[in-house]
Amino acid sequence: MSGQHQNAAFTGSSATYPQGQNPYAPGPQPKQGNGLGVAALVVGIVAAVLSIIPVVGMAAFFLGPVAIVLGVIAFFLKNRKKGMAIAGTILGIISLIIAGVMTAAISAGVKAVDDKINAEHTVEYVVTTTGAADITYWTPGGTSSEKVTADWKKSVTSKEFNVASLTVMGDFSDPNASVSCDIIIDGKSAGKNTGAGAGAHATCSGNTWSK
Repeated sequence: MSGQHQNAAFTGSSATYPQGQNPYAPGPQPKQGNGLGVAALVVGIVAAVLSIIPVVGMAAFFLGPVAIVLGVIAFFLKNRKKGMAIAGTILGIISLIIAGVMTAAISAGVKAVDDKINAEHTVEYVVTTTGAADITYWTPGGTSSEKVTADWKKSVTSKEFNVASLTVMGDFSDPNASVSCDIIIDGKSAGKNTGAGAGAHATCSGNTWSK
C-alpha cells in the first residue's frame, strides 16, 4: 500500500508541469553589450557632424560607409543589443546624403562663379561731345586712344573683360564744351558721367560682376 501511495504522489507531482517543459532548464540569457554597435554609433555621429561642414564634409564619404558596415555587422551579432547598431547605420546613411547634397551645392556654386568670370561679355563705349575730344578706353589688349570731333561709339566682345573704363576730354578752347560717357555691358549701363566747360572731362567705369 505504501508503494502505491508513493507512486500516486509522484504521478500527481509530475502532472503539474506542461508536457515537454523542463522545470530545471535555464532561463533566457540577458543580451550582452555590443562593441561594434557602439563603434558604429560613434563613427556615424562623427560622419554626420562633418558632413555639414563644407570641404571637410568630404570625410563623410569615407566615415559614412564605415558606420554602415559596422552597424550592419553589429545588428546580426547574436544575443547582442541592436539599438546602437541601428542608430549608427542610420547616421551613416544620413551623413552620406548630407555630404552628397553639400558637395553638389558647392560644385554648382563654384561652376556658376567660374562661368560668370570666364563668360564672354560685350562692352559698348558711348561718347557724346559738342566738339573735338580725346577718348581713352580699355580693351583686353590694353589701353586705346582716339581723337574724335563728334559722337562716338565702340563695341568690344571678349572673355577677358572684368573691368572696363572710358575717359573723354573736351576742347580746352571751347568754354561751352560738353561731353558725356557711358559704358554698356551686355546691354546694361554699368557707368555714366558728364562734363561741361573748357576742357570738359568725364570718366566712366564698370565691371562684369555687378552689371
